[in-house]
Amino acid sequence: MSIALIPLKNDAAIGLSIDGKIEASDIDRISEEVEKRLQTHEQLRVYVEMKRLGGISLEALFEDLKFAFKHFKDFDRKAVVCDAKWVEPAASISNRLFRHIEVKCFPFDRQEEARSWICESLQTPSDRS
Repeated sequence: MSIALIPLKNDAAIGLSIDGKIEASDIDRISEEVEKRLQTHEQLRVYVEMKRLGGISLEALFEDLKFAFKHFKDFDRKAVVCDAKWVEPAASISNRLFRHIEVKCFPFDRQEEARSWICESLQTPSDRS
């Protein structure tokens, strides 16, 4: 498993840590988690710490594309924590193509800021009671 879940302060935000090559089993596991959380939230946010991306298998890419089309409007924010220089331009392109989801990149030395931003203005479980 090259994708691990990271616990965050609000369950409407899914935290992921990527470290290695992404396989179809990683995508399946994350898809199950998203489906579960969408039962209690209209929209979700995603927080990603990209430690090392070792590529993606062809099967995982196919599963990821199916997932992306199915959940196209189920996310409104994405925070990417990564020191790789190519991530920021990719996020900028994503913001132009997919205007309904705001993507921000943060270096690892600002990961607490990224976690705060991803949970900003989300209701806590006690707020919904």
